[in-house]
Amino acid sequence: MKIISIVFRISMISFVVISCSTKSGEVRNEEPSLSKEVKRVGMVIRLREDMIEEYKRLHADDNEGVRDLLSKYNMRNFNIFLHRLDDGNYYEFGYYEYVGDNFEEDMKKLAAEPRNKAWLEVCDPMQIPLEGYEGWAEMERVYFNP
Repeated sequence: MKIISIVFRISMISFVVISCSTKSGEVRNEEPSLSKEVKRVGMVIRLREDMIEEYKRLHADDNEGVRDLLSKYNMRNFNIFLHRLDDGNYYEFGYYEYVGDNFEEDMKKLAAEPRNKAWLEVCDPMQIPLEGYEGWAEMERVYFNP
């Protein structure tokens, strides 16, 4: 029951994510392409409390990280939010839009990128998957306001 409550609370954040700013206060609500559907992905994972500052440093705007690889494989408007819930744990909520034509193939190519592998070797140990998951748990989208 506690996990359901946590997921529900985090899913409420998705309402805010859809209209969040991308850069310099600019709101992005338009579709990247009118000819194809955008896959919107919300996901959640726990973050180790002792790794919060390091995780934030790695994901700071001035650290390029793997941003170019995300773009290369058609992931846009990628956001990660952090919040401490009532259970005392810190959870990350991630959101991105996939604008390519073959999600599975693009994700396989991204997973094979050496720099992405190295990035995940650093970041994955900072996170604690929800029970029953090996990594980020994908969330069900229940609302979208174009």
